[in-house]
Amino acid sequence: MELKRYVDAESFQFGNLVVRDMTPSMFDVATFTDVEVPIGADNPPYATEVNEKVYVGVTGIIEFAIGDEAVRVGPGDVLVVHAGEEFRYHNGGYAPGRLFVIQVPKA
Repeated sequence: MELKRYVDAESFQFGNLVVRDMTPSMFDVATFTDVEVPIGADNPPYATEVNEKVYVGVTGIIEFAIGDEAVRVGPGDVLVVHAGEEFRYHNGGYAPGRLFVIQVPKA
């Protein structure tokens, strides 16, 4: 068993986001991160050919743009961004947001 506590996880700035690596040390393939998305913050356009990303809404409403499609992710919502899809996201709401992100290699 391995328990990784949120309060003990190292955080780092990624642009205007705060990211915490929650990946257990026993994992060498998947990664798990908690991302704080302050009001007005955004993640610039990005695509990876290697990883699938699963975004789970924790708090707030985060607006994603994937290609020409837009979707809002709120608490409890799950969004999968497939390898090769260009995406970006933005918190244009009135409350800070949080996302939990699971990243796994493309099958």
